[in-house]
Amino acid sequence: MSQRKRRVDPNQPIVLPNDASEEAYLIQRGWACVYKLLPDGSRQVLSFSLPGDIVGLPGLSLEGASPFWFESLTEVEISSISSATLFRGLASEPAVARAMQWSVALESAILIERLISLGRRSALVRTAHFILELATRLSLIGEDTRRGFDCPVNQYWLADALGLTAIHLNRVLRELREAHLLTMRSGHVEIHNFEGLRELAAFDADYLTPPKRRH
Repeated sequence: MSQRKRRVDPNQPIVLPNDASEEAYLIQRGWACVYKLLPDGSRQVLSFSLPGDIVGLPGLSLEGASPFWFESLTEVEISSISSATLFRGLASEPAVARAMQWSVALESAILIERLISLGRRSALVRTAHFILELATRLSLIGEDTRRGFDCPVNQYWLADALGLTAIHLNRVLRELREAHLLTMRSGHVEIHNFEGLRELAAFDADYLTPPKRRH
């Protein structure tokens, strides 16, 4: 269903607030993010988009312009999916309908976990939980992440996803490093003790895993 594949350079807006769009976007390569800017200039990152993610599905059911920024973090390849094409596919192909249902459910589950983190998890635990969430999402698209993974997200973006200042996040990362759990440096996360990190975060990956892949 995807159409008009295009390449976008790093750190470029793909969808701006108030853009009227009748398309969703399939990430085929690279990392992107969705975020909201507040009137005082502060930023809340809502999600990091990885290969295989579809961005903008809920907006196709709503009239009006986008309230969010959608921006590339690395060079990305994206394909647009028009609302007309999507709705035809949903009506005629049960497999497409199931895939879209799962995509929306996954996005909702990630946002729920983010809300729980911001409301109830300590800065240390929410950071560990978020790193494990990224590792799990990458493992589902074929990457071996138990010992680490490339992460082209700087500390400012990560802090804005976790509701922390960059200074506070730096202290948390130092604490995780000194506990021999993980090191985040120069665009790479090295996981020293996967099970220890999972125990700290009380991390259960079921919310990220399609039902047929759960044990």
